[in-house]
Amino acid sequence: MLKTITIVTCFVLVCACRGEAGLLGIPKDYTPAKSWPVIVCTQDGPSKELTSAAGYFLIHAGGVGVETSTKIRDELLKCAKRYNIDPFRIYATSFSRGGHEILTQAWQHPHWFAAIAPVCNDLRREPKVFNVKYLVHTPTLLLHGDHDSFRNTGKKVFEYMKKAGCTVEYQTYPGGHSPNPIYRKDIKAFTDFFERYKLDPYPKEIVHLVSHKRYSRAFWVDATLVKDAGGMKAVFKVKVKEDNIIEVEATEEIAALDLYLGDKIVDMKKPVTVVSGKARLYQGAAVSPLKIKLRDGKPYWQRRRKPLWDEILEIRKKAGEKKEGAKQ
Repeated sequence: MLKTITIVTCFVLVCACRGEAGLLGIPKDYTPAKSWPVIVCTQDGPSKELTSAAGYFLIHAGGVGVETSTKIRDELLKCAKRYNIDPFRIYATSFSRGGHEILTQAWQHPHWFAAIAPVCNDLRREPKVFNVKYLVHTPTLLLHGDHDSFRNTGKKVFEYMKKAGCTVEYQTYPGGHSPNPIYRKDIKAFTDFFERYKLDPYPKEIVHLVSHKRYSRAFWVDATLVKDAGGMKAVFKVKVKEDNIIEVEATEEIAALDLYLGDKIVDMKKPVTVVSGKARLYQGAAVSPLKIKLRDGKPYWQRRRKPLWDEILEIRKKAGEKKEGAKQ
C-alpha cells in the first residue's frame, strides 16, 4: 500500500522509454473533437498500454543531458501537428537519472508542466538539490520504492520543497530501485495525481531561477542577463497587486525584465506601475512587452521564444484553419 505524506499548497515527461525519441502511445479512445493530456518521459517510463487506456498521449523525449529541453519541446510540437493535445495538461515522469532530469526541466521551464512525478530520482548533488525550492509552480509527486537506495534523496527533496511552500507529496511503494510496480502494473499512483492539476498560464506571482540564459522565461516574464555578472544563479520574483501595481525583485545577474502583459494579468485599459522596493521603475500605459530596466551592464544576447502552450495553440489554430479552408 502507498504511504502518503502531507500535501503543501504553493502561494502564489515519458516510458517504456528506452529507445528512440518520439510518440509512443495514443489515447485508446482518441478523437480530435477534444484536447487530450500528455505524459512525457526521458529515461524509462510507464507502459504505453496503460497510459493509452488511461487516456494519455505518451511521448519519449530521448535520454538525459544538455539537449533534453530541445528534445522535449520538439517532440511535443511534432505531436501537436498531428493530434489535438492539451497544452495545459502536459505532465512528466521518469525513472532514476531521468527523475533527476524531470526535476531539473521543471525548474528550468516552470510553465511547461501542469505536474510531475519523478520515480526514484537521484538528485543528490549539492548545491543543485537546493534548486527544488523553485518548483513552487509545479505540483510534484515524489515516488520511491520503500527499499530504494535513493529514498533518502527523495525525502530531502520533499523537505526542501515543503519548506519552500511547494505543492508536493512523497509516496513509497513495495520494492527497491525499480519503477516496475509503478510503470508496468498500476499507473494510478501518478495519473490520479496528474488529474488534480491543470497549468495556470497567467499566475499573478512568479518566482524563477535562471540557471542558464536559455531558460530565462517563466510564464509571462522573460529576463535579460548581465554578461559580466558571473555565474548563472539569477533569480527574479514578480507579483501583481491591486491597482495595476507590479512588484519586481531580481538578483544582480539580471539587467532587465520583459513583461508580456494581457487582460488576464492586469487591466490593460488602465496605467501600470512597476516598483522594486521603494523605487518606481515605470508608470504609464499597459503595453506588451513592457521592458523594465533594472541595472546597467552589457547584456547577453538571448533568443526570445513564445511559451510552449502558446506555440501548441498556434499549431492547433492553423490546423483548424487549414481544415476549414479545405471544406470550402
